[in-house]
This record gives sequence, structure tokens and C-alpha cells, in this order.
Amino acid sequence: MAEEPPKKGHFSALVGHTNGLTKPASLAASASSSASSKKLVIKNFRDRPKLPDNYTQDTWQQLHEAVRAIQSSTSIKYNLEELYQAVENLCSYKASPVLYKKLWQACEDHVKAQIVQFREDSLDSVLFLKKINKCWQDHCRQMVMIRSIFLFLDRTYVLQNSLLPSL
Repeated sequence: MAEEPPKKGHFSALVGHTNGLTKPASLAASASSSASSKKLVIKNFRDRPKLPDNYTQDTWQQLHEAVRAIQSSTSIKYNLEELYQAVENLCSYKASPVLYKKLWQACEDHVKAQIVQFREDSLDSVLFLKKINKCWQDHCRQMVMIRSIFLFLDRTYVLQNSLLPSL
């Protein structure tokens, strides 16, 4: 009988079958011993840069213009991503409560202006309901667009304050 060739030993040296990846036993042993002796040190980041004094006001002006453009169904002068980033910046600099109050006031003023038109017109019930329905559909569409700009504010500030209604 012919002698069988000796079996290769490198197959038994493979360990750690995770996600189809394997390591040789010598590498696995050295990785576990060196990982336990090393410490991870996280150094403090530098202080955040200070915002210009008029940044909050200027940024709100941009956002308010966008909200008014959405509410009047006209084109927005600014990029939506730019507006979202502006909201994120204001929120990261602790301006969330002020931003929320200003947005809430802008939306409330718009709704009050829309209600006035229904008080002034004397329409029959069918026309009145059609006009109300159109106004409601427009309002819902507008609020979806506004919410997409102020989503960061909604997710970081509003949802953490249970007393505040979501956008």
C-alpha cells in the first residue's frame, strides 16, 4: 500500500469563523493580548467656533423667507439642503427654543390670515366646503415641505419636549 502524504497542518491553525473571515491562530492570539493592554485615549475637541452676533437673526430671515415662499406657493430662493443645514446649525448652537417659537408663530400667522378669507366671504355651503378643502390640502402640502426643512429641529428638540406639538 502506498503511504498517504502527510496532512497539511495549516487548516487546523485557522480560528474565529465570523462572517466568513478567518485568522491564523498566531494572529488571533497576538491581537487579543495586545488589545487588552492598550488604552484608548480621547482628547477633548477644540471649542466650537463662536457664531457671529447676527448669525441667528440672519439665518432666521432666510428660513422665514423660505417658509413664506412655501406658504404662498412660490419658488424658494435657497437650496433645501442649505436651509436644512441652517436649521441644524442653529439647533447645535442651542437656538432650538427660539427657532421653534418663531416657526410656530409664522405658521400660526399664516393660518390666521387664511381664516380671515372664510369669514369675509359669504358662500353657499358647497362652495364653502370646497374652498375649505382646498385650503386644508394646500396647508398639509405646505407643512410637509416646511417639516422637511425643520426636520432636525423636530427630531432633536420637539420630540424631547413632550408638551410641544410636533411640526
